Amino acid sequence: MTGSAIARMTGLAEVVADLSWPGTSATVLRLRAADGRQMILKGNTSTDSFRRERTALSRWAPALGPSAPQLLDADEDAQLLLMTAVAARPLQSLTLTPRQERHAYAQAGALLARFHDTAPRTVLQWFGADCAACIRAQLADGTGPLAGADFTVLDEALYRLEALPAQQAQPSHLDFTSRNVLSDADAKAGVIDFETSRYEAVGRDFLRITQRTLYHRRDLRIAFYQGYGREPDKPEAELMRICTVTDAAAIVVTATARGQHAFAREARSILTAAVGYWPDPPPGTTTPHGRRPL
Repeated sequence: MTGSAIARMTGLAEVVADLSWPGTSATVLRLRAADGRQMILKGNTSTDSFRRERTALSRWAPALGPSAPQLLDADEDAQLLLMTAVAARPLQSLTLTPRQERHAYAQAGALLARFHDTAPRTVLQWFGADCAACIRAQLADGTGPLAGADFTVLDEALYRLEALPAQQAQPSHLDFTSRNVLSDADAKAGVIDFETSRYEAVGRDFLRITQRTLYHRRDLRIAFYQGYGREPDKPEAELMRICTVTDAAAIVVTATARGQHAFAREARSILTAAVGYWPDPPPGTTTPHGRRPL
């Protein structure tokens, strides 16, 4: 972050906390303005992440009101975003009773449904092929952390991903987890960190929260989807099944290479579970093949 850009955007505001997440491309500072207002200043060294977040804050976050940051200013050259602070705390940092947790996750589901409805759906004609190509590119520099059954299941998952038909797409957060989903004293939900947001295949936004918290807590899974208004349908569930394998494998490889050990361990746990539950194809339903190159 350049001092002149910060001064121009924030004036006399003072830094009260550094909220940056270790090992990521972003610097996140909580500021207090001269009049006492709390603001967030976010700088990102990734141009793609900066532009995705600016787009989401400009086009979709306004419809969520105080449940999401509202963009105050942006500096394209310095890749800085100044936004309002959401008056709530991440779910992962809260100590709640089981009843409070269920209510919080129901509110989170309702908030995600609102976000998905902030703009009309469109169509991603080549979603599966494009997504598979992206995964293969991430694996191109080596797959050292993967072995054995990982390759067998990943190979099949990539094959199924490439074979998907055109997908309906909607505004999607794509990191909707207890780290980025907030709750306040009145149990109202909020959401932050839109740097992965984009139009994405319907169902894909369920992936991360389902892989993590909801995978271990059936009561929270029920509450979340009740809040959302429905359960994933069969095509969405199949997309999630496929992408659980492909995404986790890619994260295991890239996070290990970058020394992001916490992310790598989390992804390794998800991949191991997904591989263990991956069903063998029924006899006669697939053509035997040798291992295709990843």
